[in-house]
Amino acid sequence: MLAAQQGDLEAFKTLMVMFTDRVMRVMTSVLRCDRATAEDLSQEVFLRVHKGLPGFDGEVRFVVWLHKIAMNVAISEYRRRRAQKRDRRTLSIDAPVAGTDDLYITPAGRELDPGENAHQREFLAKVRECVQQLPDEFRQPVVLRDMESLSYEEIAEVLGLPPGTVRSRIHRGRLLLQQMLKGFVQ
Repeated sequence: MLAAQQGDLEAFKTLMVMFTDRVMRVMTSVLRCDRATAEDLSQEVFLRVHKGLPGFDGEVRFVVWLHKIAMNVAISEYRRRRAQKRDRRTLSIDAPVAGTDDLYITPAGRELDPGENAHQREFLAKVRECVQQLPDEFRQPVVLRDMESLSYEEIAEVLGLPPGTVRSRIHRGRLLLQQMLKGFVQ
């Protein structure tokens, strides 16, 4: 990060490789968008990171700073979409369906029997579907905690909320997920 801050493009490329998947997950989870849109928005995030690197003071962890930028880009895109809906513009019927991107990666070297593998994929699809159905106030903290592994304090900083509110929303979001998945899990 320090090398990238001093203008080393190879170091910046390394940062991009390390954190692109994280930023993509934030975009697809928060915006419920397809992979192509998430890639475009991720590029926007890294453009802002590159522009802001000289001014980054290191008081906060780089990951928290990156997530703040990603959330700001996501919020801007959400507002743009909402304004576009108000304008009632016509959308193409050939446009890709949002949220169809499969983010599950099979662990290397771990073989499951076909029945278990199918059940696991079905369960993960159901969990993703339920996460997408959570209200925004619960979905964002749950995604940042359980999918991005940020601490409660980091999430509070990213979302601009008190840590107690973050803990409460994560707890309530998890309870909602448990209720949604109750019939699926025996």
